[in-house]
Amino acid sequence: MARVKGSKQYRMRVVPDRPLYTWAVLCAFIALLGFMVFLSYEYGRREGLALKDEVMRERDSARLELRDHARQIDAMRQHIADLEVGREVDEKATEEVLVTIEGLQNRIAELQEEIRFYKGVMLPNVDEKGLRIERLDILRTPDPNRVKYKLLLTQVVDKHDYVQGGVEINLLGRPEVLAFTSGDPGQVGAGAAEAAGSESSDPRTGSIRFRFRYFQNIDGELTLPDGFEPEEIMVVAQSSGRNAQKLERRFAYSLGDG
Repeated sequence: MARVKGSKQYRMRVVPDRPLYTWAVLCAFIALLGFMVFLSYEYGRREGLALKDEVMRERDSARLELRDHARQIDAMRQHIADLEVGREVDEKATEEVLVTIEGLQNRIAELQEEIRFYKGVMLPNVDEKGLRIERLDILRTPDPNRVKYKLLLTQVVDKHDYVQGGVEINLLGRPEVLAFTSGDPGQVGAGAAEAAGSESSDPRTGSIRFRFRYFQNIDGELTLPDGFEPEEIMVVAQSSGRNAQKLERRFAYSLGDG
């Protein structure tokens, strides 16, 4: 048989044209995809509502306790007034009642602070949102060269996803502007810079890891070298991920009772 010269010949195959079948498959795929998206949204919504309900219950419980303590204060104040009118109060009873009132007032102040804190986390109304270095407390220990620290980190956002990263606690002071950094929580940031007039960190220490949704407390200890006079504390927090942030905040060195 003679060969035909020219372009290459391809074998042809006849297939049925079924446009309705193709559209049916496409519609089924789109419907399945939409159903999966709905399930994911519904699951996230239910989880968020459950967590929000839990926080709201804690807030309501704090409010009830606040009202109860306020009623107790009013009752004790009335009791003191009755005793003073009747000249029947003695010095010891008065002292005990006043101590109780002071304790209740301090508790009320703590509860009010907790309510403000929960409102700030759950219902943020500030322009600067994201990771925040909220508070740092330095507490005494029986060892004069050793102190405790309590660091509070928060996240102020409209949608609370987990934030994670690392934080460093640097203690600055004299002589010669020495500085040293905390290590992991519960460990000591030992060592100080030797270079005069410069700030550096101990190469043996690293950042403290954090991961939270609303807030996280970080506790640990620091050891002060002999002769070192701390003046201020610099906290540096670095988050990771798509919306990474780096924050720096300085605190005056002030010791509280642990």
